[in-house]
Amino acid sequence: MKIIEDILLTKEKFENTYVAIGAFDGIHMGHRELISQAVEKAKKTGGKAVVFTFLNHPMEITNTVKAPKLISSLDEKIHIIKSLGVDYLILQPFTKDFSNMIPEEFVEKVLKKILNTKEVYVGFNFSFGKGGKGTVENLKKLGKKCEININIIEPIKIEEQIISSTFIRQMLATGKLDIANRCLGQPFLIIGEVVHGRKLGRVMGFPTANLKILNKIYPPFGIYGGKVRVEGENECWNAVINIGKNPTLKPDERSIEVHILDFNRDIYGKRIYVSLIEFLREEKKFNSMDELKETITKDVLNWREKVKVIEDGYSIKDR
Repeated sequence: MKIIEDILLTKEKFENTYVAIGAFDGIHMGHRELISQAVEKAKKTGGKAVVFTFLNHPMEITNTVKAPKLISSLDEKIHIIKSLGVDYLILQPFTKDFSNMIPEEFVEKVLKKILNTKEVYVGFNFSFGKGGKGTVENLKKLGKKCEININIIEPIKIEEQIISSTFIRQMLATGKLDIANRCLGQPFLIIGEVVHGRKLGRVMGFPTANLKILNKIYPPFGIYGGKVRVEGENECWNAVINIGKNPTLKPDERSIEVHILDFNRDIYGKRIYVSLIEFLREEKKFNSMDELKETITKDVLNWREKVKVIEDGYSIKDR
């Protein structure tokens, strides 16, 4: 997948493109449907699948007060989009100048002239152009004029709830990780470089890979069960993940600590991909190191048992 950082400055020559357009925060099931249709059509016609999205959230420019915390960091966004088989990813900086581009200019200059677009794929509630006044109906009319076929993707629902980035943020903020994961189409992803910590976990027999907390949304502080993959490797490892302050050992120091089960390698400086699968318990302050160690031991055993249930499809108690 080739990344284009500004479509207005690129010297790339595009031909026969099928373009999915959107903010695509979180890359949820609705986004995946939209992008997959563009990818599928491009493959059928020998064309190229293009995702046109933004380097920054548009509301950071248009309405800074209401600009949301992102579900995915830029690295996470790129990683997920790449996994969908996209040929080109356009990460357009959303600036004041770009926000003032009228709908006609965007379609005629960007889609027609630069991208040589055959078809466009957008969501049912898509808006574009100066002031967000361009609607899907405007897009259809402009597309017809420029001989670009416009595909409007209907919303994807879970139990009558339309999946949206806003809804997923609400689910994450209120601790409903299971619902958020269903909407995302995969476990909530955290990508980060392993940094040096105080190595207190190693002293207790539970070494952790430490990641910095970024300016994005996370589920509530607590202990989670999940999976981890080290960059450049295919094997996935089970893990117990602490997101929060670690009030016993590191009060008020926010971090992500990943204890990878049955794993004892130096991975400092490497990127890891952490998938949060299930909430295990809330964070709490312990009275002693022994009490903390005992509880972590239980967390690990608890997650091992849950993994067996997930992998086997039924509970140990049902055997």
